[in-house]
Amino acid sequence: MLYFEQLLINGLMLGSVYALAAVAYTLVYGVVKLVNFAFGELFMLGAFVTLSLMAPEVSLLGHVVPMPGWSFYAAAPAAIVAVGVLGALIDRVAYRPLRNAPRLAPLITSIAVSVLLQSLAQTVWGPGSLRFPDTPLSHIPALHLGQVSISGSNLVVILAALVGMVGLQLFVYYSSLGRAMRAAAQDSTAAYLVGIPVNRIIGSAFVLGSAFAAVAGILYAQAFQFASPTMGFTPGLKALTAAVLGGIGSIPGAAVGGLFLGLAESLCAGFLPNGAVYQDALSFILLVLLLLVRPQGLLGKKELNVHARGSLITAKPRGRLSILGAPLQLMDAFFGSRFFDSAAFKLLALVCAIAAGLAVRSDYWLSIMVVVLIYGMLASGLNIVVGFAGLLDLGFVAFWAVGSYFTSIVFIDVLKKHFGIDVDSVWWLLYANLIIGGGFAALCGAILGYPTLRVRGDYLAIMTLGFGEIIRVVATNWVSLTNGPMGIRGIPSPSMFGHELDDARSLYFFALALTVVLLFCIGQVVRSFVGRAWVALREDEDAAQAMGIPGTRYKLLAYACSGFVGGVVGVFYAHFQQYISPASFSLFENILILMLIVLGGLGTMIGPFIGAAIWIGFLQVSLKVPFVSSYPESRYILLGAMLIALMLFRPSGVAAKARLRLVME
Repeated sequence: MLYFEQLLINGLMLGSVYALAAVAYTLVYGVVKLVNFAFGELFMLGAFVTLSLMAPEVSLLGHVVPMPGWSFYAAAPAAIVAVGVLGALIDRVAYRPLRNAPRLAPLITSIAVSVLLQSLAQTVWGPGSLRFPDTPLSHIPALHLGQVSISGSNLVVILAALVGMVGLQLFVYYSSLGRAMRAAAQDSTAAYLVGIPVNRIIGSAFVLGSAFAAVAGILYAQAFQFASPTMGFTPGLKALTAAVLGGIGSIPGAAVGGLFLGLAESLCAGFLPNGAVYQDALSFILLVLLLLVRPQGLLGKKELNVHARGSLITAKPRGRLSILGAPLQLMDAFFGSRFFDSAAFKLLALVCAIAAGLAVRSDYWLSIMVVVLIYGMLASGLNIVVGFAGLLDLGFVAFWAVGSYFTSIVFIDVLKKHFGIDVDSVWWLLYANLIIGGGFAALCGAILGYPTLRVRGDYLAIMTLGFGEIIRVVATNWVSLTNGPMGIRGIPSPSMFGHELDDARSLYFFALALTVVLLFCIGQVVRSFVGRAWVALREDEDAAQAMGIPGTRYKLLAYACSGFVGGVVGVFYAHFQQYISPASFSLFENILILMLIVLGGLGTMIGPFIGAAIWIGFLQVSLKVPFVSSYPESRYILLGAMLIALMLFRPSGVAAKARLRLVME
């Protein structure tokens, strides 16, 4: 029993951190209906700013800089205020211009802000972890309840969470500012008409939410005695999960969800076989199971689980910088030509791609071109669900992983290790695996897609995110099958008639041929009745179903088609890399693929490849910049800034005018 009681205490401490961060999510979501992925980075910045202010000196940008060396009681409040002000600044610069934008634009912007802040922290403080200094909280005597001991620092975390959440709930319901927040959350237009300064109120919500994220980060850092630029990623995901479990938008729900999640993880780690390694997956499994039964969460409102009408991105930006006006008009005129939808353009594009493969002499650049094709194909697969069917999927990398692991296990674990077969002698299995692996991923897509049919909007995105993370955690810890974090090595190169295609030029043409086949298949599907049904569901699901389009069938078909493309590309990717590991299939990769679609243009055939070419080319060219070559992480600062600018001034993407004519404008 003592063991169980100690697990409860540990779970309460961890759940309190999750609850505080979940409150940060839910406070902003309740007012502005925005899932702010940047709160994980604000969580991290709270710890880093506190650490820096307490130290006598700290290394910034590789240079030792004197610091004030304040006490914890001075540094922590200053860090909380600084992060709160930063939250308000982010809202003013990045989110406020997108108040009435299509629903994907603020989400992509929040992801871009998250990437920017994390990369900025890696550039300034370095990519490694720093030891968090001792604080007076570490020396508080432990509390003994019988044979159970609660350390002083854990007790502070629990009490701080309790005081903070109760105080915030009282503030929201009994202060004038809190009542204004609730009015703006219920109907921002009506609140504005009765004299409530809505933008100022939303800014205040960002200040409070960011401050709570900073408090959670400081408590987490002092409890675990470290700070790192990526420390906010996992707690941020857990806090978002907790907010959804409790009912995002509900402060008591966030508290209940955080505590429930922390206790579940602690008990899982303590009692289940290998529970400690699978506890990260447990939170997402609980999320999926709960949303199946109660899609709005424990204390959430049913009206939050709704499908917003209209495309993810169709509206025009509210304003443009005059300096960008002419280039954007030229892009519209260029991509708006019907030539991009003609057979002549497709033939010309194929001829140019072949000519490029023959003309480029550098194996390095040929390999870069293969990577562009791989990411273009992956983005095309995700584009089926997001761009055509209008379902925001953050778990697409699961299908990519399924295809990669399927062919790798068949060739290495089964044929080579178990049967002792020379894998080069069965080269033809690669082509069978392209179909079988794609079909297996398509089946997984339909199976994973089915539970999402009851959820809508942001709940859908978060549920699919959970599926992707479950697959990654399983791949990391099922060592007997996947070799865990070490990955699978020795995967044979693609072969044709027994001859290995192991040089860069051969791989490029193999990838090009695969791209042509997949694009032809995708084009045939989206131009058929199936594609038009997807667009109808995307534009107005209620109207589409009223006209007799069975939403369930076509949504599952979209997931299956997307999964098939992801699985096929995964098979080729494994043989191209000759090595795979769970690190290749992270949430960041899914976010990156989504960004490529948005960058190029949702619902277009050429957009994913334009986005991939811009991104991969940008990575290579940026290394020529002296500052970037010295601080490689700064490339992602530029990426984040570029995506924020894109959402502000060109939310529909570079090649938006190249959308298929079946798209309703």
